[in-house]
Amino acid sequence: MLLGGWGDRAAELVGRAAERAGTPLERGGSTAVLGVAGATDGSWRCWLSGRITNAADLSERFPGPPVVSPSALVARLHSRVGAAACDLLRGTFVLISADLERDSVLVARDHLGGRPLVYSRVGDGALFAEHEREILDALPAASGPDRIALAQWIQRLGIPTERTLYEAISALPAAHQLVIKEGIEVRRYWAPRFEGTVDGSRREVSERLREQAFDAVERAAAGSGRPAVKLSGGLDSACVAAGLAARANPASGAVALSAVFPNNPGTDESKLIAASAAQTGLPLECLSYDGSESLLAPALRHIDRWRLPPATQNLSVWEPVMARARSFGVDAMLDGEGGDELFGLAPQLIADRLRAGRCLSAWALTGRIPGVGAHPGARIRLRALRLFGIGPLVPDRAKRWKQRRDGEGPSASLLRPEDLEALAELRQGPDGGLDGPLWWRSLARDLTSGRELLGVSAHLRRAEVADGIDLRHPFLFDRELVDVVLAQPPELQFDPDRDRVLLREALAGRIPEQVRGRYSKSDFTPLLVAALGGRDGHRLEAALARPDAPIREFLRAGALDRLLGEGASRPNRALFQLWQVGIADAWLRGIERAEPLGEVQEKSA
Repeated sequence: MLLGGWGDRAAELVGRAAERAGTPLERGGSTAVLGVAGATDGSWRCWLSGRITNAADLSERFPGPPVVSPSALVARLHSRVGAAACDLLRGTFVLISADLERDSVLVARDHLGGRPLVYSRVGDGALFAEHEREILDALPAASGPDRIALAQWIQRLGIPTERTLYEAISALPAAHQLVIKEGIEVRRYWAPRFEGTVDGSRREVSERLREQAFDAVERAAAGSGRPAVKLSGGLDSACVAAGLAARANPASGAVALSAVFPNNPGTDESKLIAASAAQTGLPLECLSYDGSESLLAPALRHIDRWRLPPATQNLSVWEPVMARARSFGVDAMLDGEGGDELFGLAPQLIADRLRAGRCLSAWALTGRIPGVGAHPGARIRLRALRLFGIGPLVPDRAKRWKQRRDGEGPSASLLRPEDLEALAELRQGPDGGLDGPLWWRSLARDLTSGRELLGVSAHLRRAEVADGIDLRHPFLFDRELVDVVLAQPPELQFDPDRDRVLLREALAGRIPEQVRGRYSKSDFTPLLVAALGGRDGHRLEAALARPDAPIREFLRAGALDRLLGEGASRPNRALFQLWQVGIADAWLRGIERAEPLGEVQEKSA
């Protein structure tokens, strides 16, 4: 639990939370913090929650007495370079830095947002924490839902940047500082810069990518007594497994754990998983998922514990895997999350070629988009040209007009027209100061802030706390690896047959050929279809059918009844809508009622 506050009223609320939890309270001027130990150097007192991966380098660069904690290291940095200390750090962290001389505080998230941070204005100051739950417990009054954030969440598009599902709580974006003194200011302290692309042959670029990917795995596993990889049959997790096997100290007891689905052939990847484990030499433990488990029950427990809906339907799949990992003594779980975006195509290069007047070059690239095949027809290539060439060049005003038009039909969306229009305005935000070619800006935005919309770091941090194991993601939150990817020549990723082509070429001989050459994805949809065709679906439908279902306030009149009226004939798209709306309704019921959500749903069924 990390909770802090600045200002008399906020510090008082943090003090009360410390009394209730029986946790020591630390002070630094007008700043109060509980949940992490602080350290002082000069006029700075600092608290750091998370991991610093370049601590040894910083200690050498800024010598002094031996540091006994990450908090002590960052206090030293602040005393030497002031607020610029944030940009020197690498890793996943939330940093609270109280300037005792000026009686102000800087609260910062790491460059890629590996740790979440939310805050709420209180009096002349603010409360801040990793999780909404801590702030909700500390606030003297309850907070209602943020209508626009909930509307976007219902559309399965995540939550707007700087918002949360609660109207009284805001989110601090990645690579930003919350500066509190005489008011509250949100300030960006870092953004990637385009400095051209690297030279070298295709082979040299791909080998450099493999080396940097393995280095990221090494950084993620550093300090772990027994790391593990959550292994699937895909390319990215196989790369992590290969990186663990290639470590300088491979005899560290690393293992692989997986979920397999013997009852769902379209989902099961057990043969590919076994092949990756065998080639990388990692001991493998597989847990079978037979589909009898409820998807709804763990989602309701998540809402009860965190006062937020879960970001995935698959909690019941991975909870047993993490429990088995704990029984093995695993203290750090790595995975391949984020690899699709990190190692994938930057198709907006087509738009850059069009904008530069290189129309033939742009047309040639449309025939080399992964998946189009060796001889794509003109129809496919024209569609690619519209999507990746012309689309990025269309003015924002025209895009907003189209979004409003698409939302006007009576069955186009569950949402009300005014909410759709508000969302259209939100989605056309600036690039965050990014300056460079369109392909680079799009890729940089996806890798540095795009995941903020989906709440990835907050979801993963909640899972980390719940599972009691560090979750480390070398392809999501490694600044050094992102820098390498952003400097690669984008044309090298164009291939008519293969996605993530540079990584595939770099892993030849390191992972099984059947994994390296596999381009399809397993389909997890049957798991949701089976669950919503049974008791889980009936429970959601019963709750949503009630006239007093709170979600009705946020939907078009009659839209929910039409969705429920589709019954067993509803397509998969509507099944996902049913889940999303049903979980949103359960969360709203949780705000309104004091009883556990499991009991609410049982009474509704």
